[in-house]
Amino acid sequence: MTTKSELKRFFENGDVPDQEQFWAWLESYWHKEEMMDAASMQYTNPLPSIYPVGGVPVGTTFDQMPIKDLLDLIFYGKTKRTLTITTTPVDATVKINDVVGNTSNMTIGTTVSYTVERPGYFPKTATVTVTEDMTIDVALEPDLSNTEITFTVRTTQLNEQVPIALLRTSDTQTLAKINYGDGKEDLVSVPPFNGSQSWTDNEGNIHYVDNGNTFYHVFDNIGDYVVTINAGSNVSYVRFCEGLTSGAGYLSPTINNYVQEISKFRSDSLANLDYTFAGLSQANVSTSFKLETPQVTSMNATFYGFGVSREFDSFPADMLAQITKPTILMGTFFKAGLKKILPGLLDSFADLVSVFECFKNSKLGKGYYNGITAGNYRDKHSINSSYDFIPVSLFWKNPKLKDVSHCFNYIGEGGFGNLTSGYLAFNIVRRELFWNGKSVGNATGTIENAFYLFAKNNRILCEANFLKYAPNMKHIGGMFTQTNHVSHAISWGGMIPIAKNETTSIRSNDGGQPFEMAGNGLTYDLNVMFPDASYPNILTLNGAFTAAATGATYGFNHDLNYTASASPVTINQSFNAADFLAKFPNAKAGSVDAYAKQMLGQSGGTTDEKNDGRNGVFYLLNQDTRITDKATLPALVFNNAIPY
Repeated sequence: MTTKSELKRFFENGDVPDQEQFWAWLESYWHKEEMMDAASMQYTNPLPSIYPVGGVPVGTTFDQMPIKDLLDLIFYGKTKRTLTITTTPVDATVKINDVVGNTSNMTIGTTVSYTVERPGYFPKTATVTVTEDMTIDVALEPDLSNTEITFTVRTTQLNEQVPIALLRTSDTQTLAKINYGDGKEDLVSVPPFNGSQSWTDNEGNIHYVDNGNTFYHVFDNIGDYVVTINAGSNVSYVRFCEGLTSGAGYLSPTINNYVQEISKFRSDSLANLDYTFAGLSQANVSTSFKLETPQVTSMNATFYGFGVSREFDSFPADMLAQITKPTILMGTFFKAGLKKILPGLLDSFADLVSVFECFKNSKLGKGYYNGITAGNYRDKHSINSSYDFIPVSLFWKNPKLKDVSHCFNYIGEGGFGNLTSGYLAFNIVRRELFWNGKSVGNATGTIENAFYLFAKNNRILCEANFLKYAPNMKHIGGMFTQTNHVSHAISWGGMIPIAKNETTSIRSNDGGQPFEMAGNGLTYDLNVMFPDASYPNILTLNGAFTAAATGATYGFNHDLNYTASASPVTINQSFNAADFLAKFPNAKAGSVDAYAKQMLGQSGGTTDEKNDGRNGVFYLLNQDTRITDKATLPALVFNNAIPY
């Protein structure tokens, strides 16, 4: 077709058009003998139609539509075509015009919007005009911004294969990126949760823990490498040890000596930290380390054996500050290498109910008093709680705490340090440690169970009336069992202030005559520890005061006859056991229920004696002369009831 402007130039006045120009004019127009091409005749109207006409629905607009197509539309309606969206990963959710599904039938010319999304991936949204049967492939990009973990590993051999981490998802598929710090990185497919191992807690509950395959990496050279893991929100579990071995109680983690330091652990979705850092025997955390995991609800054995081979001073006080949801800290720091708790460590756990075995068998307090002079221990450490390795404020923001059983069982390997005088120091148990919820409004604590709380500490001293702030206490069975091995007096460097009661102590500076003065003191005289006339709530005393070892003197007895060392201090330690037991009128026959029997695990005595709340309460304490009425006491109070 030749344009009109060109044709006009062919026929201007005075021109003589040639044959080709005339034919160009002829070919540019329809001849009556020719059939007109309907596709060349178009109709355009942007206004939506207001009447249905044949197959044309109300609201139809027209944009250069051929007359033939318009007539077909009127007589036959719109032609349907199929739109199909395929995805990677294949189980992504597809919405076409907000309707879930990956296929849709629609008329030619329809413009649609589609969205593809999946947890752990960035969503994609786009539009398309349907002109024919169409298939669109959409590959989603993984969102690895939810989880970030950074830690340092140390290799000691060339081409050493190192376990990096066990990652699991509760989803069917997710990805993680691992940067190994040696210039290499992998995008790995995270397998689903396996739950192939389990352990049973003290109440018979079964806990399933994944024991699947760990990701590994071979480092060519010897050195320290900073490893970074980035993952999406559907990574549900992380652990650093390769495996867990079944045994009595907890699962035992495989030792990992490669990880040296954890510097970052962030996840906005991770809820389970069971065994996450277990078995990292050489590890520590960076000075500013925090667990940035606010959704965590479970922390069973989280730091089992962490740093135990290197031992370390403490965790950062605010390490757990972002975690608020757990109600139980079961074995959380079991066998860990920390030697001191900083105030504030457990402050975020407002709903905490139990700290069962929380610090059991940890290095807490080990050698803490090494090198301190006897005078400083006497005048400062013994009476001022700010020097303690267990802060009295530990539970002050846990107003619902009920169970502290085994929490400090066999801490510090039973040795809390040598003073410069050569004497071994004692762990000090203070009244306010039991005043849970103090700083958030509790007038007194709510603690009820303290089974084996300080068992096997070997040496303890207590403040007078140490259950003053725990009036709801029910079970102290085994509380101090195998502690207070007394191989020497507690009057070195003069004399530790010995509590006569809450407000008065007995002192003797530099070996002089003892005198009474106002002020805090310490004791393991049972009548000073339990001065009230009655403790009706307490139901179990079973093995509570079992002595730690045989010898010339036994536990819970101040050996204060220093006349041979020019220290004229002698205190009468005679003790009427019947009067003491009368303070606990409900620790009696039948007071040990099934749960308490399970917790106590008593080894000595008949079935009836094991049901008695006094079974084994004074085991070995009858070996010295302090109990004046031992011949009149029931034989069961001297049973070896404790399975240690």
